[in-house]
Amino acid sequence: MKIPPIGSFGTFGVLRHKESRENSKTNFIKPLEKDTISFGTNVRYIKKYVTLPEEIKKILNPQDAIDMFRDMEWVAKGVIKRGKIGEGEHSKVYKNPWLEDYYLLILDNDDNYDTITIYSGENIGDSIWQDEDNKSIQILKRAS
Repeated sequence: MKIPPIGSFGTFGVLRHKESRENSKTNFIKPLEKDTISFGTNVRYIKKYVTLPEEIKKILNPQDAIDMFRDMEWVAKGVIKRGKIGEGEHSKVYKNPWLEDYYLLILDNDDNYDTITIYSGENIGDSIWQDEDNKSIQILKRAS
Protein backbone atom coordinates (compact mmCIF):
# COMPACT_ATOMS: atom_id res chain seq x y z
CA MET A 1 0.00 0.00 0.00
CA LYS A 2 1.39 3.39 -0.91
CA ILE A 3 1.60 5.98 1.83
CA PRO A 4 0.50 9.47 0.78
CA PRO A 5 2.75 12.46 1.47
CA ILE A 6 2.45 13.97 4.92
CA GLY A 7 2.29 17.67 5.68
CA SER A 8 -0.54 18.78 3.40
CA PHE A 9 -2.81 20.56 5.89
CA GLY A 10 -3.05 17.43 8.06
CA THR A 11 -5.44 15.60 5.73
CA PHE A 12 -5.08 12.07 4.44
CA GLY A 13 -5.28 11.53 0.70
CA VAL A 14 -3.34 11.72 -2.53
CA LEU A 15 -1.82 14.85 -4.01
CA ARG A 16 -3.39 16.10 -7.20
CA HIS A 17 -1.47 15.90 -10.45
CA LYS A 18 1.12 18.62 -10.93
CA GLU A 19 -0.87 20.40 -13.65
CA SER A 20 -4.00 20.60 -11.53
CA ARG A 21 -1.96 21.89 -8.56
CA GLU A 22 -0.55 24.69 -10.66
CA ASN A 23 -4.04 25.68 -11.80
CA SER A 24 -5.39 25.48 -8.27
CA LYS A 25 -4.82 28.29 -5.78
CA THR A 26 -4.59 25.86 -2.85
CA ASN A 27 -2.51 22.79 -2.23
CA PHE A 28 -5.35 20.63 -0.94
CA ILE A 29 -5.18 16.93 -1.57
CA LYS A 30 -8.07 14.89 -2.88
CA PRO A 31 -9.33 11.87 -0.90
CA LEU A 32 -8.23 8.35 -1.77
CA GLU A 33 -10.40 6.70 -4.41
CA LYS A 34 -9.28 3.17 -3.57
CA ASP A 35 -7.96 1.83 -0.35
CA THR A 36 -6.84 -1.67 -1.24
CA ILE A 37 -4.02 -3.85 -0.11
CA SER A 38 -2.73 -6.42 -2.54
CA PHE A 39 -1.13 -9.61 -1.31
CA GLY A 40 1.32 -11.94 -2.96
CA THR A 41 0.44 -15.19 -4.63
CA ASN A 42 0.51 -17.08 -1.34
CA VAL A 43 -3.01 -15.95 -0.43
CA ARG A 44 -4.68 -18.61 -2.56
CA TYR A 45 -2.53 -21.27 -0.90
CA ILE A 46 -3.47 -19.98 2.56
CA LYS A 47 -7.13 -20.25 1.53
CA LYS A 48 -6.46 -23.88 0.58
CA TYR A 49 -4.71 -24.47 3.91
CA VAL A 50 -7.87 -23.41 5.73
CA THR A 51 -9.83 -26.11 3.87
CA LEU A 52 -7.49 -28.93 4.98
CA PRO A 53 -8.79 -31.35 7.62
CA GLU A 54 -7.81 -30.55 11.21
CA GLU A 55 -5.68 -33.71 11.46
CA ILE A 56 -3.40 -32.38 8.70
CA LYS A 57 -3.30 -28.83 10.10
CA LYS A 58 -1.92 -30.26 13.36
CA ILE A 59 1.01 -31.77 11.43
CA LEU A 60 1.60 -29.14 8.74
CA ASN A 61 2.33 -25.47 9.30
CA PRO A 62 1.10 -22.88 6.73
CA GLN A 63 4.52 -22.33 5.10
CA ASP A 64 5.02 -26.06 4.53
CA ALA A 65 1.47 -26.26 3.19
CA ILE A 66 2.27 -23.56 0.62
CA ASP A 67 5.26 -25.62 -0.54
CA MET A 68 3.13 -28.78 -0.62
CA PHE A 69 0.37 -27.14 -2.69
CA ARG A 70 2.90 -25.82 -5.22
CA ASP A 71 4.49 -29.25 -5.43
CA MET A 72 1.07 -30.86 -6.00
CA GLU A 73 0.33 -28.47 -8.86
CA TRP A 74 3.73 -29.11 -10.45
CA VAL A 75 3.30 -32.89 -10.20
CA ALA A 76 -0.17 -32.60 -11.74
CA LYS A 77 1.21 -30.50 -14.63
CA GLY A 78 4.13 -32.87 -15.14
CA VAL A 79 6.78 -30.28 -14.24
CA ILE A 80 8.11 -32.54 -11.45
CA LYS A 81 8.66 -36.21 -12.21
CA ARG A 82 8.15 -38.49 -9.23
CA GLY A 83 7.89 -42.25 -8.95
CA LYS A 84 4.32 -43.55 -8.75
CA ILE A 85 3.35 -45.87 -5.92
CA GLY A 86 0.01 -46.71 -7.49
CA GLU A 87 -1.91 -46.35 -10.70
CA GLY A 88 -5.44 -46.73 -11.95
CA GLU A 89 -7.26 -46.34 -15.24
CA HIS A 90 -7.66 -42.58 -14.81
CA SER A 91 -5.34 -41.86 -11.87
CA LYS A 92 -1.84 -41.92 -10.42
CA VAL A 93 -0.82 -41.99 -6.75
CA TYR A 94 2.40 -40.52 -5.35
CA LYS A 95 3.95 -40.32 -1.89
CA ASN A 96 3.50 -37.00 -0.14
CA PRO A 97 6.91 -35.80 1.13
CA TRP A 98 5.30 -33.46 3.69
CA LEU A 99 2.87 -35.93 5.22
CA GLU A 100 3.99 -39.44 6.14
CA ASP A 101 0.61 -41.19 6.28
CA TYR A 102 -0.93 -39.44 3.28
CA TYR A 103 -0.67 -39.80 -0.48
CA LEU A 104 -1.20 -37.51 -3.45
CA LEU A 105 -3.80 -38.59 -6.01
CA ILE A 106 -3.72 -37.03 -9.47
CA LEU A 107 -6.65 -37.77 -11.76
CA ASP A 108 -6.21 -37.55 -15.54
CA ASN A 109 -9.10 -35.09 -15.76
CA ASP A 110 -11.37 -33.38 -13.25
CA ASP A 111 -14.42 -35.56 -13.84
CA ASN A 112 -16.05 -36.68 -10.61
CA TYR A 113 -15.74 -40.43 -10.28
CA ASP A 114 -17.78 -42.25 -7.65
CA THR A 115 -15.16 -44.97 -7.30
CA ILE A 116 -11.60 -45.30 -8.53
CA THR A 117 -9.64 -48.54 -8.63
CA ILE A 118 -5.95 -48.07 -7.84
CA TYR A 119 -3.40 -50.84 -8.11
CA SER A 120 -0.68 -50.39 -5.53
CA GLY A 121 1.42 -52.25 -3.00
CA GLU A 122 0.60 -49.59 -0.37
CA ASN A 123 -2.42 -49.52 1.95
CA ILE A 124 -4.28 -46.64 0.32
CA GLY A 125 -7.48 -45.38 1.92
CA ASP A 126 -10.14 -42.87 0.99
CA SER A 127 -9.77 -39.31 -0.24
CA ILE A 128 -9.90 -36.78 2.60
CA TRP A 129 -9.27 -33.54 0.67
CA GLN A 130 -9.82 -32.25 -2.86
CA ASP A 131 -8.40 -29.06 -4.36
CA GLU A 132 -11.25 -26.68 -5.20
CA ASP A 133 -9.31 -25.01 -8.03
CA ASN A 134 -8.22 -28.26 -9.67
CA LYS A 135 -10.53 -31.18 -8.83
CA SER A 136 -8.00 -33.67 -10.18
CA ILE A 137 -5.70 -33.10 -7.16
CA GLN A 138 -6.63 -34.98 -3.99
CA ILE A 139 -5.05 -36.17 -0.75
CA LEU A 140 -5.59 -39.77 0.29
CA LYS A 141 -5.09 -41.15 3.78
CA ARG A 142 -3.19 -44.37 4.42
CA ALA A 143 -5.51 -47.23 5.39
CA SER A 144 -4.96 -48.76 8.82
